Amino acid sequence: MKLVKLSLASIIAAGALANLASAVSLEEAIKNVDVTGYARYRYDSTNTKDPEGQRTGNNTDSTHRFTSDIDFKAALDDRFFGVIGFRYDSVDNSGDRANARTMVGQDDNGYDEFGQTFNVRQFYLGYTAGNTTLMAGRQVLGTFFTDDMVGTGIKLLNSDISGLTLVGMAFDNLQNDEDIGLGSFIFRPSGVDHYANIYDKNLYSVAAIGSYDPVSFQVWYAALDSVAQLYAADVTVGLNFGDVDLSLQAQAAASSMWANTIYDGESDKDHRLDDATFLAVELGAKAFGFDGSVGYVNLYTHGDGISLISFEDQGGFITAGEDLLDYTKFAYDANIYFITAGYTFADKIRVGADYVGIRVDGEIINGKALNADAYEAVARVDYKYSKKLNFKAWYSYIDADQYNKNKKDTKHLRLEARYNF
Repeated sequence: MKLVKLSLASIIAAGALANLASAVSLEEAIKNVDVTGYARYRYDSTNTKDPEGQRTGNNTDSTHRFTSDIDFKAALDDRFFGVIGFRYDSVDNSGDRANARTMVGQDDNGYDEFGQTFNVRQFYLGYTAGNTTLMAGRQVLGTFFTDDMVGTGIKLLNSDISGLTLVGMAFDNLQNDEDIGLGSFIFRPSGVDHYANIYDKNLYSVAAIGSYDPVSFQVWYAALDSVAQLYAADVTVGLNFGDVDLSLQAQAAASSMWANTIYDGESDKDHRLDDATFLAVELGAKAFGFDGSVGYVNLYTHGDGISLISFEDQGGFITAGEDLLDYTKFAYDANIYFITAGYTFADKIRVGADYVGIRVDGEIINGKALNADAYEAVARVDYKYSKKLNFKAWYSYIDADQYNKNKKDTKHLRLEARYNF
């Protein structure tokens, strides 16, 4: 019998052909996979001046941001499912190639502290039995006090009671998201001499979410280990009268701080932490293409220290405008009022405006107690090209007065294109 010698390339090719013979088709492989997510481009241009009219730093700061979150959910059998989600996120300074971040590789820390520009954002296993679902792994928290923050942990959902969902979760390894108001500080737990980063602590949360037409509600509790306890209740009533839709939403929330102080590395000083409360109400209406809302928000700090109501970004709280309001870090009492209005043409193009006013009373600048006013005016246009492709543009102007040394008079233009999968 004659022996035939095969090169390494031939062996690999033969093995690949053998595998292909038993491989499933692409259609078979993906038929049980759901794909969700979005791809988004943003252009932001910001011009900042101090209240006396002097420009601070560069006249204009402009950036291009490219972001995409894509999640793949696969049914593993009748009860188990798996989710893996990828994220690409880069910010390039417009006109400054030296600071471009469209890169993946060595020394690439990425944007928003995910690890690098392209990364695995979610990776978790789910199990469903009846009306109960358990998810374990790296996933979006989804609490009332966070927006899109990711952590590693367990989330349990139960809907045995009709119209009511009960939620429980425990997370560690929290993402150091740019929208954590106190994320740039380190804190000192009560009775402890050392400091720790806020995002290094565990977060535990429970909730009840219900909908019984025409009323829907949410009740939330969250504990950020050694830092704070957060409470929130939300009730919305919606009514329809022919072509007129009315809604009334009310919220109450509070924070109870466990930590005593936080340390600011920039100023090299400690800041005291205090409890806070939050009350808000919003009345909205839609009719014949027009839509509008009026609302009021009260922030109250139980002392002269820094506090928070939302842990990351604005969470699920009533808000308006684009840049003025911040519920993640404040050191004042505030009365906030807002009004929004818009008109939609042919169910595709909406033209609208927001106005937000704030009156603050507290320790604002250099320890000096001040009363100050500020407002934000926003003009916006939204174009719904199709069910999945949307465009938007808005221009925001903030007159900050002296209400916050970190909120200068600001002009901010944003252009955005977004495709949802």
